[in-house]
Amino acid sequence: MKILSILKSKQKKQFVSEIDFITNLDMQSHLAIETLVGLREFNIEEEDEFKINYIFYTNSLEKSLKMAKELQKVNYPVTHEMVADNKKLFLIKGQTTPIKMMHETLKKWTTEMCRLAYQCDCDFGKWEIIR
Repeated sequence: MKILSILKSKQKKQFVSEIDFITNLDMQSHLAIETLVGLREFNIEEEDEFKINYIFYTNSLEKSLKMAKELQKVNYPVTHEMVADNKKLFLIKGQTTPIKMMHETLKKWTTEMCRLAYQCDCDFGKWEIIR
């Protein structure tokens, strides 16, 4: 029995639960809509394109590297680092290529980022449009 408990403790703990993933997916979808409504108030239209800064979080260097690799596959520059005051939290951040500011495009992007994050056991923490 001791062997099993030692093996369990060495395994990396799950960082994002399925419930957290579903909740974040819903929140990011609503945030995309709210963001676009705000942009329209500044005369930014659907054909306008902007880059987006993004941040993901996770609890291991391995997961952080996996997430960075996946983001690089879609040509997003990316960095990853350990949070200085929390040795068990890693940040993955970067910037997208220009994305059209239309509802379908932004919602699709947030959905893809949430799903990719969940596959890599990361949390899609936040994003902001760069104007």
